[in-house]
Amino acid sequence: MQRILGRGRYRWAFAVVMLMTAGGCTSVKMTGTARTGTEQLLLTGTWDDALGRVDFRPMADKRVFVDSQFLSQVVDKDYVVSSIYRAMGEQGVLMETNKDKAQIILEPMFGAYGTDMRDAQVGLPSMALSPSLLTGAALAGTSSGNSMNVSQTNREDAVVKAILYAYDGKSGRLVWESGWLLNAQGVRDHFFMGAGPYRMSSRGEVERYPDEAQNQTRRHFFGRMFSPLKQGSGNASR
Repeated sequence: MQRILGRGRYRWAFAVVMLMTAGGCTSVKMTGTARTGTEQLLLTGTWDDALGRVDFRPMADKRVFVDSQFLSQVVDKDYVVSSIYRAMGEQGVLMETNKDKAQIILEPMFGAYGTDMRDAQVGLPSMALSPSLLTGAALAGTSSGNSMNVSQTNREDAVVKAILYAYDGKSGRLVWESGWLLNAQGVRDHFFMGAGPYRMSSRGEVERYPDEAQNQTRRHFFGRMFSPLKQGSGNASR
């Protein structure tokens, strides 16, 4: 009787597998944003580091408006303006969003705000069998086909060059300037025999991403997988 039941289970499982495979293949298309998360973290972090060196205290207790009219070429324009307001507020400057009511007008000017990318690969040329020898086959390099990629390094550098200056809202006289702010940060992703990336970066948040995102996903997945077991053991103990 047990053998008959066992065979019935195997047949049922086989039927389920066949039904699943007969349904055809399904592919899921995943899209990405126009700018990678790494690029955004790297650029905004480079700017944050430069802005953190600015002393806004000479304008403390003054109502200051940040004029963003010259930031049209800065891709993170809104972030830059908001971060300036926050940095000023932390140092006692009064934030004013109406230019006509401001005592001081601050203008950010950027000479550079962007990234550079460089890739390097180390590999072996593609190999083919040479049929010219009757007694055996010899390996020969060929220019056709794909080479074997042994090691690959992707580098991305971010650079920011900016100056902040402020003038009196009524007289137009220059009252303050930050001096030139120059900062550069980078990230390096290394792949070896297809494994990786092994990431290094001068920015801590860039180095932790995307591993941290994948770790969170794994914790969530295994948490859901084993939660019924935990609930079952809890009920059993009761």
